[in-house]
Amino acid sequence: MERYKARLVAKGFTQQEGLDFTDTFSPVAKLTTVKTLLAISAVKGWHLVQLDVNNAFLNGDLHEEVYMQLPQGFHSNKGNVICKLNKSLYGLKQASRQWNAKFCSVIKQLGFKQSKADYSLFTRKFNNTFIALVEYVDDILIASNNVQEVEALKVSLDQHFKLKDLGGLKYFLGLEIARSVKGITLCQRKYALEILKDAGMSACKPSKIPMEQNLKLSKFQGNC
Repeated sequence: MERYKARLVAKGFTQQEGLDFTDTFSPVAKLTTVKTLLAISAVKGWHLVQLDVNNAFLNGDLHEEVYMQLPQGFHSNKGNVICKLNKSLYGLKQASRQWNAKFCSVIKQLGFKQSKADYSLFTRKFNNTFIALVEYVDDILIASNNVQEVEALKVSLDQHFKLKDLGGLKYFLGLEIARSVKGITLCQRKYALEILKDAGMSACKPSKIPMEQNLKLSKFQGNC
């Protein structure tokens, strides 16, 4: 156990469309985009860095009027009062969309252009420096040929959002990434082990084939 966390969450299931929320869709990075960026980085020897945004959804701006009950343990002497949310909150139906809109506006202010093929991909080219950034909710992948520009980008983003610098890329979207002089290797061993753990099959013996050996099937057995 690393730490305990508590989070105040709004009851988004009580929201009414057109009243306190409108759009909810938020794009996420395509796995094809991530793999393509990794392939280009392997060929060109680009630096790969991963960032994580702390409490990402709390950075979104609300355009609708949203109210919620007082949290447990919070009392007021003014009688029956409620809270009016000035910022986005976890649990709201529009929380992910508002965070994405906030991030896109900030990253565009820093000179990045948004890709039309994948709206979660942003690129910036200046002289001989190239930076590509991929956003997947609160996970950020950065690839660049200039490590100094990457550090400057971290500082700029940290001024708007509280970031967690995870260093060189190791895990991203269930992919285990290992880099060597020969290139980049992708592996989903960690992801597969998590699936086995969730299914309660961690102690099962591995098998080379997906079915029982020497099994004889008959058309007269089983349900048609």
